[in-house]
Amino acid sequence: MKLFIYTATVFILTNSIFVHGKSDKSDKNVYDSLILPVFAAKCQECHGENKSKGKLKLHTKKDFLKGGSGVGADIIVKGNIEESELIYRITLPKEDEEAMPPMEDSDHYNPVTRQELEVMKAWIKIGASFDLQISDLDDKTQKSAFHILANMPKKLISKNIILQPKLPIVPPASPKALNNLRKAGILAMPIAQNTNAIYVNASYAGQNFDDKKIMLLEPIAEQLVWLNLARTKVTDNGIASLTKYGLLSRLHLENTVITDKSSIHLSKLPNLEYLNLYGTQISDASLPHLQKLGKLNKLFLWQTKVTPQGAESLKKHFVDSPTYNALIAQKKDRQDSLKKLIAVETLKFEIQEEETIQIGLRTQDKTPFNNKCPVSKKEIVDEKFSIFKGRKVGFCCDKCKAKFDQDNAIQSKIPSFKASEEYLTASSNLQNARLSMDKLIEDNQQELRNINAKLYNMGPKINLGWKNPTVSKK
Repeated sequence: MKLFIYTATVFILTNSIFVHGKSDKSDKNVYDSLILPVFAAKCQECHGENKSKGKLKLHTKKDFLKGGSGVGADIIVKGNIEESELIYRITLPKEDEEAMPPMEDSDHYNPVTRQELEVMKAWIKIGASFDLQISDLDDKTQKSAFHILANMPKKLISKNIILQPKLPIVPPASPKALNNLRKAGILAMPIAQNTNAIYVNASYAGQNFDDKKIMLLEPIAEQLVWLNLARTKVTDNGIASLTKYGLLSRLHLENTVITDKSSIHLSKLPNLEYLNLYGTQISDASLPHLQKLGKLNKLFLWQTKVTPQGAESLKKHFVDSPTYNALIAQKKDRQDSLKKLIAVETLKFEIQEEETIQIGLRTQDKTPFNNKCPVSKKEIVDEKFSIFKGRKVGFCCDKCKAKFDQDNAIQSKIPSFKASEEYLTASSNLQNARLSMDKLIEDNQQELRNINAKLYNMGPKINLGWKNPTVSKK
């Protein structure tokens, strides 16, 4: 019975070491060691101590929790991945102007990796505690965490490229009309230098901006090109008045109470290229009307009632159907083959992992390699030992032995310890097998991403959120 307990204990200990990789790093803090470095490398150029785009700063915990303009504490919603603005922004297609980090050019695009996203999502789902350690994550996420530690994110120098949009030629807006907007707490400004085209942002006014105040826009109908009504109190009745603004090319209506009735009016905006309907009551019933937007390039339907099937049918309306259907078939074949590949390669790795574990349980040591207990620093008793990485480690008592078996920090600090040659070889082979497996899977995933990119770039970029990869995943 004693032998059985001893073997089981060592097996659990060793198995834990091999599943997670570098055991001495499992006590690292998730936020400080994994998430903050991602922010520093990929986000703080726009959201840091020296610059706070959208009033969002990510260089301190306090500033991070404050969120940014209009988002506030919803930057992360503890326990709820889908409601967290952070996840929404970093999973938007790279071409989207609200995506984080922004796409400037291919050489300087530095997106969040699969492993980084997985850790962020797990951190939020568990409760977004700043005290969370890597050891608190599940096995799969711990593997991603160790991958990040081994491949820490690096900052890329941005070229700060600004793409100049094609601007309409319009007469100057009435200074009085612009002043009235500003008095009402509404941002109104030229969309660029040397143009009379106007950008209006009423989202800062929030619920104070309603259908009555939308009438303030009428005097600048000829100049209004970009309009942000996100999080305002506008309704379907207010949207009806937008048909007067024929030059509108960008329109934000996210988190408003509009319904399918608004889509009838939206369909009458001939120059609309960008339309954000995230968090509204829009459903598949609106799609026949949205099909009339001939210049539509980007459409956001995250957290609406539009189904993936409806979004796909809308996209098909704008594209060459045979080409699109062929890519869909290629995507399904690649998904099926990738699923099989992952199953086969994972099984092969698990077999090699189990073999390495068994090697770690064997030792050629006749006596413990150490004279002093690694826990108490007292003289060891020969019959009190554990087998660790192919070596016999001695202890002064059962209490110290038990503590050692359960504490990775102590295991990583055994004075003058060297694993057995057989274990070191097996461990190295296992690590190489992991790298080889990861590369093989990553190469196949990249092929799938390439197909997704082709699908995404056909017709309007329709975004249903990160959980709906059929039409929106990068």
